[in-house]
Amino acid sequence: MRRFLIFLVVLILLGVAGWFGYQRYWLPRQAAQKPTYETLLVRRDKIASTVSATGNIQPEAQTSLTFRTAGRIDKVFVTAGQQVTQGQLLAQLETTDLTLALAQAKISLEISQAQLAKLETPPSANDLAAAQAAVELAQVGVAGAEAALNSAQASYRQLYVGTSEDQKTVNIAQVRQAEANVKQAQQAYNQVKNLPNIGELPQSAQLEQATVSLEVARAQAALTEKAPDQAQVAAALNQIAQAQVGLRQAQSNVVTAHNNLQTLLDGPKKEDLAIARAQVRQAQLSQLQAENSQANAQLTAPTDGVISQVNIRQGELAAGSLPAFVLTNLQSFSMKVLVDEIDVRQVQVGQPVSLTLDALPDAHITGKVTEISPTSNNVNGVIAYEVTIVPNPTDAPLRAGMSAAAIITTAQVDGVILVPNRFIQIDRQTKQAVVYKMLNGAPVLQEVELGLRNETDSQIVAGLDDGDQIALISLTDAERLRGALLGGG
Repeated sequence: MRRFLIFLVVLILLGVAGWFGYQRYWLPRQAAQKPTYETLLVRRDKIASTVSATGNIQPEAQTSLTFRTAGRIDKVFVTAGQQVTQGQLLAQLETTDLTLALAQAKISLEISQAQLAKLETPPSANDLAAAQAAVELAQVGVAGAEAALNSAQASYRQLYVGTSEDQKTVNIAQVRQAEANVKQAQQAYNQVKNLPNIGELPQSAQLEQATVSLEVARAQAALTEKAPDQAQVAAALNQIAQAQVGLRQAQSNVVTAHNNLQTLLDGPKKEDLAIARAQVRQAQLSQLQAENSQANAQLTAPTDGVISQVNIRQGELAAGSLPAFVLTNLQSFSMKVLVDEIDVRQVQVGQPVSLTLDALPDAHITGKVTEISPTSNNVNGVIAYEVTIVPNPTDAPLRAGMSAAAIITTAQVDGVILVPNRFIQIDRQTKQAVVYKMLNGAPVLQEVELGLRNETDSQIVAGLDDGDQIALISLTDAERLRGALLGGG
């Protein structure tokens, strides 16, 4: 321990002796050396304030193309790298089902339009006359049905009273009545027998009913002279039942005929017209949708350009996250760069830009700022804003993805006093700028006011005049050593 203390004391004494020798002998000799300096005559010139950034050249217009209709790829007409023109067919889907759907939509539209036209067309005179005749015939049919019922009931009663002169007279009258009904029904039938739907008209049923009634009347007259048996009674009851059914049917025919006539006179209801018109519009929309689906089965180029990606093949389903094609316009490019938040306040839309491309070092390419993003990006803790630059037309062979350095000229002035930045000193605390100005052959500190600055020069707004000479002082070895040892400036 004692030896260590002795060694420490000796080391301190040597340090003090060295420092004393430095202060006493070395510094005085170095002080005799004069500082050296470089002089420069200030000049007037132009200066541009610039902001630099880097990025990649990209196509200004790039479009992803996708089928709007689902289906299977039928044909692909282009390949990657192929030049295409606006409207050129690129690919199409299978259209068999789409064609059938369109045909079905057209037929549905025709049906709905015909139904609407039928409702909107007023009835003709013939239609009204036929409807009126149908009412009259239906009324005649009711009378005949009532007569047939009365006859059937009388025949049933006659079975038990025997045949009398009066009964015979009645039988003859019933047969004549039935014959008259047949004649009347025949006349009504003859008026409409040439209509295409004669079988559906009530005149046909009335004629048939009148004929049956005649046969019944004749048979009844023949049977009145015989004693009734069980079969005759059953037959008579059956005739009564049939006559009752015929009467109800005839009465229903009258109601139907009246309704048909009234419908023709009143015309269609507003609700029915509204429904029919809505059905026409719905059918039109269905046809339009089918036509759009068929049109969307073809994919065409919206603009001129180059097919940069093809992500579909024949036979595949048109589905997936990738677009079918990517169409790129290689006639115009843009470049997006990130500018620091401090520098971006100087950048404005329309400012000129000089571009230097690594792949084309000899090309002189210019452009301008077209867009400045209003929102920021955080890049590794640095706040920056995206600036879009569009190159001016050039013969240089630009390609997508080329890296480039952009120099944005934010301001420019001519005929101002310029000083190289290396001649200027700026106090870190006061931000005051100074230079060494030569007065009487010696450099003297001079405060100056700065204007525009770039990477090499600064504009002097105040503090220097034409013809002034400035100096850049180089430190002596002693000053450098003192700064290193004592932290001095």
